[in-house]
Amino acid sequence: MDKQRIRVLRHAQLYGHLINRTGRLYYPGGSHPVCSEQTAHEMVRAGWLVHSRDRYEITAVGLQVLELEPTR
Repeated sequence: MDKQRIRVLRHAQLYGHLINRTGRLYYPGGSHPVCSEQTAHEMVRAGWLVHSRDRYEITAVGLQVLELEPTR
């Protein structure tokens, strides 16, 4: 599994949602981007995230992906 996408899902799970600012996604209050908007759109197409306004939230499918991924 792509490490970056797993990291995005973990941030979305931990913070409840991610915020779109200037074409990049950030966790609430964060100053470092988690991923690009393009990566987020790919994750929406895969069903891992849902997009609403400027927020991206993890879906049940995204949570299942995290459950299958071994922790390190």
